Amino acid sequence: MGLAQITALALQFTSSVVLARLLTPYEMGIYAVSAATVGVLAVVQAFGLQALIVREEFLTTEITATAFTLNLFIALGLSAAIASLSVAGGAFLHDAAVQRVLLVLSINPLFSIFDLLPTANLERRGKFRTMSLVTTTSGIAGTILTIVLAFKGFKYMSLVYSGIVSAAISTILMNIAGRQHVSFRMGLKAWRRVANFGLQMLAVSGVNSISTRLSDVLLGRLQGLSALGIYNRAGSLNGLIWSNVHLVAGRVVFVDYAELNRQKVSLRGRYLRTVEIITALLWPAFGGFAILSGPFILMVYGAKWLPATVPLAFLAIASMIQVSITMTWELFAATGQLKAQTRIEFVRAGVALACFGAGCLISMTVAAAARIVDAAFAVFLYRKHLDRMTDTALADFLPIYRQSAILTLLALIPPAALMATFRMSARTPMMLVIGSVVLGIALWAAGLSYFKHPLMHEAKLSMERFARNRRVNSNV
Repeated sequence: MGLAQITALALQFTSSVVLARLLTPYEMGIYAVSAATVGVLAVVQAFGLQALIVREEFLTTEITATAFTLNLFIALGLSAAIASLSVAGGAFLHDAAVQRVLLVLSINPLFSIFDLLPTANLERRGKFRTMSLVTTTSGIAGTILTIVLAFKGFKYMSLVYSGIVSAAISTILMNIAGRQHVSFRMGLKAWRRVANFGLQMLAVSGVNSISTRLSDVLLGRLQGLSALGIYNRAGSLNGLIWSNVHLVAGRVVFVDYAELNRQKVSLRGRYLRTVEIITALLWPAFGGFAILSGPFILMVYGAKWLPATVPLAFLAIASMIQVSITMTWELFAATGQLKAQTRIEFVRAGVALACFGAGCLISMTVAAAARIVDAAFAVFLYRKHLDRMTDTALADFLPIYRQSAILTLLALIPPAALMATFRMSARTPMMLVIGSVVLGIALWAAGLSYFKHPLMHEAKLSMERFARNRRVNSNV
């Protein structure tokens, strides 16, 4: 999974660089606000049907048929709703381009009809290598098409068309890889069981998704599409780490937590190890983004995107705070306590949207800073629940946080010293920036070795397994 995500990260980054050079912030804003509008409607897809199949202790044909049927209705309804809203969306934002984007995006939900069962069953069985190959293949195709279409002058529509093609390729390959799990059997016999889990998932994921998407729409409406395009660029950069490291690790961890919970095994040891690894890995990464956001954006995307520098720094700091309570959804879902998380997310989403909306009235930068308030409030809301589910206390995490903080300082001292020398200028010499990053990574690695950190152990195990598999394959 890690190797596949490194590939995906490289592809996404390459695509973002090309698009940033060819598209203006306004054009990126058109796609961003369209995606946000779709996201508000697509909240119904947070019904958690895939998670249900992954965590269900006894997966019966009735549950599978019910999940397929409900997913079919959701996909068809969502596609029709997006197509219908395309006219209204364009009128609301006074831009006909939004209408065109929404109309094409209405195709996307239909792929989930064929994608759900093979994907969920492959994940339930831990077939992450197969899933990674599919993801990488479709990602390569999507990235190549995005770049080709952008150079051909399709502008923001290059993102839309390539997204459709990538989703189609992924669906076809998932159906081939998981062909034994493909089924079009319909039924609603297990609707109570599926609906109960789905509504809980919808409440948790849906509230958060609606809050995030409405925030984007508010920013586009109050500060303009250009401001939204800049904010979206900062969010996309921050999301490169979040999506390609944290969320991917979460998929693997969720399967593990669900299995341990079915066996009535305490999650204490496994969760403490997860926090130890994730904070040691992501705190330095997000911290580096916060410090070097200016030179990075200037070098990669050009001067027209420099207004995204401070928002990116704020979003990275917010992510660092949120990483301290990593894998919240995975814990609640694996232990069957989504009702409790629903109540938390309702409170959190309301505060987050209010803070972000207030920030939008002032500026895009203040709106980004509001995400730090949201992250701190999330830690306050979730802390006691995480301790309860994992049989831990705050005292158990303090040594982990202290060790990860030391590792983070080791990684960030060289780039922080460099940026202080050049007064945080985005035009700091790039060779010096690269050198400071390399030195920071070297100090971080030395710290891992000194602490005999679990991350080193996991890396060693992965390398040994990789070498062993290569020997086996060569012998065959």
